[in-house]
Amino acid sequence: MSEPIYTSPRSGKSLWQKYRVYPDRVELQAWFALHTLDIPASEILDIQIRPTLVFVDLFRGKGFVYAFPLKIDGADGHRHVAIKRKSGFMKHVRFTPDDPDKFVDACRGIMKNN
Repeated sequence: MSEPIYTSPRSGKSLWQKYRVYPDRVELQAWFALHTLDIPASEILDIQIRPTLVFVDLFRGKGFVYAFPLKIDGADGHRHVAIKRKSGFMKHVRFTPDDPDKFVDACRGIMKNN
């Protein structure tokens, strides 16, 4: 198993979950499902930093599906990361790493390599 490129430590805004970027995937710890959500780099269509209040994306012209994603932490109250996946039940996932800019940069790096 490879070492993570970036690890977002547990914090209150992430509901004490840990998020990691590996050379081939993103791992999102999800307490609500009692497991880790693995997203292969090849499955990531888009990754963005989004402002607070996720549901307001409906009024920002993003559409219904984008405004009601799978939120695995306190994304509504913080600047957060939005991942759009190619497949899966919930294609839009929102979460709050400690440093959204560094997390997104790490993810964009693995997306280029896969």
